[in-house]
Amino acid sequence: EQREEAKGNISEARKRYGGEFSQRSYDISASPKPIIGMMNGLAYGGAGVLSSSLDMRVGCPRTSFRFLAVAYGRINSTWTLPNQVGWPIAKELLFTGRVVEAEEAYRIGLLNHLVPVEELKSKTMEIATAIAKNRHESVMGIKELMLQHMASDLRQQWENERTFTTEKVVGYGVEEAFPEFLQRKGRP
Repeated sequence: EQREEAKGNISEARKRYGGEFSQRSYDISASPKPIIGMMNGLAYGGAGVLSSSLDMRVGCPRTSFRFLAVAYGRINSTWTLPNQVGWPIAKELLFTGRVVEAEEAYRIGLLNHLVPVEELKSKTMEIATAIAKNRHESVMGIKELMLQHMASDLRQQWENERTFTTEKVVGYGVEEAFPEFLQRKGRP
């Protein structure tokens, strides 16, 4: 009787907290602002799920990933991983639950950058600063469109971008966008 009660509690806890964790992963992925992960160590299980929800990941030689839900009869990262590493590699990682070391993670696209641990923070901040220098409407528009594109065919993707760039985010004029160039070369 106690065993069944404990089993029920675990099941309830999985539903309750697993659902909350899954929702947080979705919220991170769907955030209008880009989210960069600075990865220094193991991203196994839930940490792997969370990391696959990020827009970009900067890692060091100590970084490794493992999507191990399959080992304990669960399923996760099917909606994030294929978009980052491609379907065949995502299938391999999710079906096997094997460890992905830093070099391989970088090679397959799970890490955007692989740097020495001493450069981890500076590289992450370099990317964040480069993004922050751009118009936030454009950055957030790019992210919104890319998320929409995952569920669209090519024609729909093109139409979404065209509508977005003509109605929602109107870019700078030539003078505002390229002042240094115009100063050097003059206006055509």
